[in-house]
Amino acid sequence: MRTAVEVVPKLGFKTGMPALRIGGVATYDRPIEHLAGQLDTTGLGVPLRAKDGRYGLVLCFALDRISIDRLADDLVRVAHPDGAIWVVVWKKDLLPDGASGWDEVQEAMLQTGWVDNKILSLGQDVYATRYVRRRRPGKREPAKGVGRF
Repeated sequence: MRTAVEVVPKLGFKTGMPALRIGGVATYDRPIEHLAGQLDTTGLGVPLRAKDGRYGLVLCFALDRISIDRLADDLVRVAHPDGAIWVVVWKKDLLPDGASGWDEVQEAMLQTGWVDNKILSLGQDVYATRYVRRRRPGKREPAKGVGRF
């Protein structure tokens, strides 16, 4: 695993919003807790035992066998709408039997309406993908099909 100094600043914190770490990898807990002000942790399992819509940062180590569709729904449920979800998976060449790979996670997360916008290597074995809620067109953008020709 890469060091916390290399990884944690790239996760993107929302000031004053608590964070949630899911799964058994505690490598980044202390610096995340320091920056976020609060870090809750829970094991990898569904349903997630965490408060709805609370977390500005969700860091999920999805390294074991789990129903990825149910996990994706729960990740969105616990994440704040303006927050970010990071899902950590094994690199393709190291994927153990039964664990979900990046393709399965990507498909499940995109079905929730959240989109990927960043990938971060956490070392030789695993990498993380950041998901954020899809943004609606801004108020200044003209509505489609309306206007002068």
